[in-house]
Amino acid sequence: MGAYSIARAFHEAYHINSIVMSTVPTGPVHKSTIIINVIEQNMRELNAIKNRLVKIEKSSQNIPKILIGSDDWHVELIIKLKNYLGKEWIIPYISYDLFKMITDKSRFYDICEQLDIDCPKTIVVNMKEFTDIPFITFNYPVVVKPSNSVEYQSLNFLGKKKAYIVYNETELRQIIHSIKYGGYQDKLLVQEFIPGDDTAMHVLTCYSSTDRIMKFASMGQTLLEDHTPGGIGNPLAILTANHKQVINQAEKLLNNIGYLGYSNFDIKFDWRDRKFKFFEINARLGRSNYYVTGQRHNIAKYYVEDFIQKRWLNFSIGSEEILFTLVPKHLLIKNLKGNEVLIQKVKDLYNKGEIKHPLRYYPTENNIKRKLYEISSTMNYYLKFKKHPRT
Repeated sequence: MGAYSIARAFHEAYHINSIVMSTVPTGPVHKSTIIINVIEQNMRELNAIKNRLVKIEKSSQNIPKILIGSDDWHVELIIKLKNYLGKEWIIPYISYDLFKMITDKSRFYDICEQLDIDCPKTIVVNMKEFTDIPFITFNYPVVVKPSNSVEYQSLNFLGKKKAYIVYNETELRQIIHSIKYGGYQDKLLVQEFIPGDDTAMHVLTCYSSTDRIMKFASMGQTLLEDHTPGGIGNPLAILTANHKQVINQAEKLLNNIGYLGYSNFDIKFDWRDRKFKFFEINARLGRSNYYVTGQRHNIAKYYVEDFIQKRWLNFSIGSEEILFTLVPKHLLIKNLKGNEVLIQKVKDLYNKGEIKHPLRYYPTENNIKRKLYEISSTMNYYLKFKKHPRT
């Protein structure tokens, strides 16, 4: 979804097709008229990717090429490849050392604390030295999650989740042992649980230019998240929002560390103290990045105007109100039951035609099989929520 959304942005802005590399032909990019899908089964191997990129370079000489990742490990691989690629390749990312620092959640929280940026109370467990559960200084339930998502993502063990909600010491001990014996060796985070449903979650996308100054920010309120085990936490519907105090905190952090390119923050509103708490930073565009392009701030233009055209970028904030959604209208409204303000907002945006579905790119996408995929993937959320309902 993230890769297709990026490719669509480039096509909308410049009417060009993108090359998308994947291990298998995935639904969003398969049969697309705007994408050349290159299959590489060994995508985690540096040399395999390097060889693929060398072939692409030979077939498209004297053309600037921007290399973009849609997952954390993609970005890490791209940063490692930087010194192996020709001058035609644009790598719109920070250094490897800075990437490792800010994507380590424990170090991210340290930076937030130093800069007085709101974040959850957190205890760090060093898994290499783990013998017993730590003393918890806040109340149960707590949240347990890895500090190093790239290492954790590569593991496969029984009961694995992106994050765990834990209600007592016995559960905490069992889960930490399970993660340890599943092969995870880096730091583990035990964090205060911030109450609130899907609508308490927010996403913030920022762009920092080559002069290492934040130039753009777009924020959204999550209306509905994916609740399937494999996709839990992924936003399925986003209502654009504008909270200047949150954007100011992100700007302070990004400018302080000398950030470059797109960043994506997961944030939750804590009704107990009326503050927005920063959960993590992704050193890339998020899976739901089309909410930014749909807001009339095309994400591709920032790359091109900054890296290729060398233009000065003025500071701007996305203020246009749109609804990004991957789910049918009826299902979204059903899952907002009890929140009449948001339900009315959704209905108003449907009436205004301000609905943005990243896969619905018609008439440009004219392959019938792809259209059937888009329809079936959207309607399939009825089955997903029947099996894994919003709690």
